[in-house]
Amino acid sequence: MTALTGISPDHEARAGEISCRTGRPVRFSSWGVSVGPGSRLQRPEEALNALASWGLPIARKFRELCSERGWEVSLIIVQEFRNDDVLEKGIPLSPEVVETLAVAGAGVEIDQYVYH
Repeated sequence: MTALTGISPDHEARAGEISCRTGRPVRFSSWGVSVGPGSRLQRPEEALNALASWGLPIARKFRELCSERGWEVSLIIVQEFRNDDVLEKGIPLSPEVVETLAVAGAGVEIDQYVYH
């Protein structure tokens, strides 16, 4: 994925590698870019705009790789709402982002947590 997108992931793992978190073999490969405190992208919109900027040719390549290799492409967003964060307004999915995800054949998972 790094070679395809030109983007270095914030985390990646290959199936069978030993997880430094659990000490057990990782069951499946993953590649991800993080958003939020401590990451290079601070807001969901930044990551979604970056995703759309990769373009439809890359989205098509994702779909092709998934078909050839039995992979899955997923957009997973975990968002936390806190009392002191007045900027949080949800997750905007622009038409360009939706088109990119559709062309890639990507699943979307959004987990939102509200803390009072």
